[in-house]
Amino acid sequence: MRRKQIEMRESIIRQMTILARETGAVNLAQGFSDEDAAPEIKALAMEAIRGECHQYTDVRGAPYLRQALAEKLRKHNAIEADPDKHIVVTCGATEGMMIAFETLLEAGDTVLTFAPMYENYVLQSVATRIHVKSIELDEHAEPGKPAFTFTRETLEAAYVEGTQAILFSNPWNPIGKVFTREELQTIVDFAVTHDLFIFADETYEYLVGPGREHVSVGSLPGAKDRTVTIISMGKTYSITGWRVAYLVAPEEFAAKLNVMHDFHTVTAPHPFQIAAANATRLPESFYQRMRDEYWARKEILCAALEHAGFTWYEPGGAYFLWCRYDRLSDLEDVTFGKKLLLEGGVAGVPGSVFYERGRPRYAIRFTFSKSRKTLEAAAERLRNLNWAAGSR
Repeated sequence: MRRKQIEMRESIIRQMTILARETGAVNLAQGFSDEDAAPEIKALAMEAIRGECHQYTDVRGAPYLRQALAEKLRKHNAIEADPDKHIVVTCGATEGMMIAFETLLEAGDTVLTFAPMYENYVLQSVATRIHVKSIELDEHAEPGKPAFTFTRETLEAAYVEGTQAILFSNPWNPIGKVFTREELQTIVDFAVTHDLFIFADETYEYLVGPGREHVSVGSLPGAKDRTVTIISMGKTYSITGWRVAYLVAPEEFAAKLNVMHDFHTVTAPHPFQIAAANATRLPESFYQRMRDEYWARKEILCAALEHAGFTWYEPGGAYFLWCRYDRLSDLEDVTFGKKLLLEGGVAGVPGSVFYERGRPRYAIRFTFSKSRKTLEAAAERLRNLNWAAGSR
């Protein structure tokens, strides 16, 4: 028998979660809540389960959910979407991104993305045999200028023959940058010039910090006919186990995406689709309370990291801290991450995981998506680190 050769590896983020569980370390590696969903969210799930929604639904997604999403997209994202033509409900954003790659790209195509980037982008490109070319943005900005910025010239310098798409997350995992409207328009103009798809991962759309605005790139001039927006409902409502996400795309793309989705998973769980539809109609106070709570938790972690000697990029959204440990250790990041986990009792994700070539980055990502109890336990361990001198 011929065995298919493919250079896949297990997710490092998942590995760190498993290792944290096995060693008793505090898991600040994987970005999901370790608390139960909010009472009002669970109530919506129980109400849906009591209803008559336990069989397959429309492959595109339950009509009730697609209608709710169209309303939400118009109000929150400034995107006009026909629920029957432009929306495809998927089993999580990971499936959504996979079927976007499989449906719209061909083996050997190049996709541009900013680095550091979400680990799955590289793994998904391997699985679909496309090439991700990263645009590494400098975190060491000039005085008076923000880090991780880019210009049209930056994008043009990265373009190569065979480029078919540009991919990014906004807010940006792993650093938490929120793209400005001007930056997004620069991306759109670049895509129009080179006739590229835009793949916009907006998983953390509601998780923006004080004074920041999330803008959906699909709402901007020139973007509508070339943008596939991927949105997870799991992170917003702390329901990652429900596996409900959706794609928003032009009618021609959406029809093809739906066919590919059908042969992957058929439908996301029907009762959870109904519950998620009702969740979109929660009052703004629900989202503001969520944002305020995450930012309060961020301060708990930041205080402990500062005490331990870390520095970090100040995020505008999502729930991650991109940290440097130059003042603490000169170990390369994978070794440092293992040492911190095994000796310090705190798990993060080595920075090199978020780059295409994986060379040492002397950075580590932590999440503040966990409960206050978990973050306070991590903070105590970070404050008690006493091995810095011996690790240099």
